[in-house]
Amino acid sequence: MPTKIPGPRPYPVIGTAWSVDPSRLVQSDMELAEQYGEIFVQRFPGRAPVIFVSSRRLVAELCDESRFDKQVHPAIENVRAFAGNGLFTADTPDPDWQKAHRVLMPAFSPMALSTMYDDMVDIAEQLLLKWSRLNPGEKILVTDDFTRLTLDTIALCSFRYRFNSFYSENMHDFVEAMVSGLEESSRRAHKPEIVKKTTMRTSGKRLDKSVEVMHQIVDDLIARRRRDKSPDREKDILDLMLEATDPETGEHLSDENVRFQLVSFLIAGHETTSGLLSFAVYELLNNRGALREAQEFVDRTLKGRFPKREDLPRLDHIDHILRETLRLHPTAPAFGVSPFEPTTIGGPDGYEVNPGDTILVLLPLMHRDPEVWENPERFDPSRFEFDKANALPPHAWKPFGNGQRSCIGRGFAIQEATLMLTAILQNFDLELADPDYSLSIKETLTIKPDDLYITIKPRFDHMILPGSEPSESEEAETDTMAAFSEVPQHHTPMQVLYGSNADTARSFATRIAERAKVAGFLPTVDRLDSGVDNLLSDGPVMIVTSSYEGLPPDNARQFVSWVEHNQLDLSDVSYAVFGCGNRQWANTFQRIPTLVDDKLAEHGARRIVSRGVADALGDFEGAFSQWSEGLWETLADEYGFQVTGETTAPLPEVTVVEDQEFDTATIRSIEQLSTEADGEIRRKFRIAVELPEGTTYETGDYLDVLPRNSKENVRRALRLCGLHYYDQVTIGDETVFAGEWLARTVDLNAPATRRAIDALLDRAGACPPDAEKLRHLKEGDAHEREIVSPRVSLLDLVESLHAVRPDLAIFAGCVPPLTPREYSISSTPLDDPRVAELTISEVAAPAWSGTGTYHGLATTWLSERSVGEDIPIRIRPGREQFRAPADLETPMVLVAAGSGIAPLRAFIRDVQLRAEQSNTTPAASHLYYGCHGPDSDALYAEEFKHVDWLTVHWAYSRHPREGDIRYAQHVLREDADNLRTMIGNGAKVLVCGSASTVAAETRTVLDELLGGVQQLEENGQVAVESFS
Repeated sequence: MPTKIPGPRPYPVIGTAWSVDPSRLVQSDMELAEQYGEIFVQRFPGRAPVIFVSSRRLVAELCDESRFDKQVHPAIENVRAFAGNGLFTADTPDPDWQKAHRVLMPAFSPMALSTMYDDMVDIAEQLLLKWSRLNPGEKILVTDDFTRLTLDTIALCSFRYRFNSFYSENMHDFVEAMVSGLEESSRRAHKPEIVKKTTMRTSGKRLDKSVEVMHQIVDDLIARRRRDKSPDREKDILDLMLEATDPETGEHLSDENVRFQLVSFLIAGHETTSGLLSFAVYELLNNRGALREAQEFVDRTLKGRFPKREDLPRLDHIDHILRETLRLHPTAPAFGVSPFEPTTIGGPDGYEVNPGDTILVLLPLMHRDPEVWENPERFDPSRFEFDKANALPPHAWKPFGNGQRSCIGRGFAIQEATLMLTAILQNFDLELADPDYSLSIKETLTIKPDDLYITIKPRFDHMILPGSEPSESEEAETDTMAAFSEVPQHHTPMQVLYGSNADTARSFATRIAERAKVAGFLPTVDRLDSGVDNLLSDGPVMIVTSSYEGLPPDNARQFVSWVEHNQLDLSDVSYAVFGCGNRQWANTFQRIPTLVDDKLAEHGARRIVSRGVADALGDFEGAFSQWSEGLWETLADEYGFQVTGETTAPLPEVTVVEDQEFDTATIRSIEQLSTEADGEIRRKFRIAVELPEGTTYETGDYLDVLPRNSKENVRRALRLCGLHYYDQVTIGDETVFAGEWLARTVDLNAPATRRAIDALLDRAGACPPDAEKLRHLKEGDAHEREIVSPRVSLLDLVESLHAVRPDLAIFAGCVPPLTPREYSISSTPLDDPRVAELTISEVAAPAWSGTGTYHGLATTWLSERSVGEDIPIRIRPGREQFRAPADLETPMVLVAAGSGIAPLRAFIRDVQLRAEQSNTTPAASHLYYGCHGPDSDALYAEEFKHVDWLTVHWAYSRHPREGDIRYAQHVLREDADNLRTMIGNGAKVLVCGSASTVAAETRTVLDELLGGVQQLEENGQVAVESFS
């Protein structure tokens, strides 16, 4: 006979809502659990019962995914108003959840997390610098600063976007909207329907506004990314969401689902981690011995260095502090499940639960279960030392949820929190601003300390920041891949199988297969499940797999069940297993790789080498390299090939080949179009080139120009290398003049590469200051911040050193090649098919590096050419969407600024000449054009005066009209009614300008005026050309 579940007495209309405080729901339910025991029920009118469970013994049953699935409980259900069916708000059967889960798992693999570390350091440093500049005794509201930290971190790591929260007094609009939305969602969770209805008008408007703000921010992020077509931009999680296909269905995530995932990431990716750090600071301040021990541990471990990614495995005590904090204060304090079918929990006479029931696990109480935790209220990080954690019963610690619905970003959160807490403990002594502070908890969907203020005092007379640590000797990197020699063509088959949710195991499997080919094997790579009843017997079987909360990856479940539950004869199988795991999950670490390895041996298979073990917090690559070296040495003995180590490839042999795609054009005229009537501006030029015989183009095509480095930069490079222009040198198999080779082969304007820094460092042994500076540039984000962003070239860098000098090999092997520059042709072949005109703006401005003047390579080179001089060019077709309409009755809306007028001038001229040829009048068109002033750079103004079907709307940035009308987008908005009418009547919209200003802001204006332009761009009515 099932036991009745106790709980508060329900009353008509309100049910048991009287028993909880809407502002502290979790704490109210914890108090009720203290009263009613390990299980109790709440009943709200019009809703299925909500059952609360708080003992480990019952929770262990609820974590059985064959009986229970995640249930979206009322508070999270309300979050769907703004997070839709994102990862933590969707139901498990939802195809969108399944698709997104498969697509996004690789983004949080150990390898992926390692690439995010430098970005985490970037934001952590901002918090450290802010705290270091506070006045003595100034109070810090830690929850606010940790919220800024975690929001900026998830945005930068996932979307390459900077909220710059530390540069604003107020919290970012997204945070304000999110907190408001979460608070309203939480308040609604246990309100009776009658109460909701009486308050819905006010609260509903407030929630709608919050949703609008959040969606606008993420929609802008998505739109900005879709416009960013840069081929060399580093890919991130947003790119993955927009571009990746589901490995099972082959489908992309829908735009709406991408929006929901972005909102989910921004909420879940920062709200819980900021709470974790806040509670950790509170517990350390409330346990001074633990704080002192933590600081001593950090000092002893790092010895005055800022933590690097490879230090994380050694920071195990910080990890224990964070885990103990999550035990006492799980920032996501509950998760919900529901049974697939009617069942009983707690034994035969236990409690009956039914499908549709919401069963909530109260984690703060479950984590204090006295049957598991001795003295459970005590803060004791030693509970999570490896042996102790390994001895915990299953499902005793669940701050990240359960099974396949557990938090996808838990590794991200722990890595970020470990870095930040370590850096704070290194640099500051902490005190409570109010010594009598008593912990008060603020609840939304998550929990945080309320009004927790601290003061800090620097521990040392200098900050320990990225790049400021004591220098250490560094060994040259070596390539751990081995080269094979004397390989017989034995063509032995090899079966490589992987079990992987997060793509790490598959990556290692692919590397095994690639190496196997070189060693003479015929490898195949497939999912581990494909090995069921299908293990190779006439060649080695390689297995790379991970565990997922102690369970097999999705694509390994059938195989694990096969080897675990069957009596098999595998005596003709030879195998090796490499396991991927994370030691943080102590009681399930390497469970599946160990099980597979042991079961294969039990079934008679021959183990080639001992199982390899990789820890995500350790040297993942090193572990794989060490294991694979032993594997290949064993296989080499068996199959008769040799393995030899090989260091990093030498600087390359270079062969310069003239690009036969380029023709020779002749400069016919060069005319400066701009003046300095409005002060100093970039010079604008109109350059006409005579095309070679047989070369043709159409209006809207591009002219590619292959420039040369400036004479000044070539002289600088020669001087640094100790060479003269006509010194003959051999590069690879080619003998060339040093100056000629430098002028036409490598891009001397390009930022210095990491490889160039490594090569210079190899030569810096005799000059410690130079070596220290170069090593600094290899740390953290120093290269991005100090070299790439300010565009510090190899020339700039070497000239800043004391003694280190390059040779030509460094330029050949470490400087990017000179590539052609693309320009829109500003003329039409209807004027003269043999002449193409360019309209360019010369880039010459103070260098961002702070030294000298930065000259744009191609624009400077072109502006310095002489009439009659030959230049290398090629014609490339323009986009079909970005051309003047074929039908002269179709009006045009043209938008440009500066030299962005080039293709639009060609379109205007093209339409004018076609109209004259056909003796017709084109449709009335409008040009919205921004420049500095009417007398400085109103390009082609005189020409446009004679085009009677064209209305030009001028915007002068240095002569703004009333209403601060100074840019092209301003005159667009000013002419909004006419613009809507024209576009509604089918006008072709053509926009050309800077990607970050004209193109982006015109899209924004058109979005505002038309309610969105995406559809118009897709059907070709709106076309945008942008340049950087």
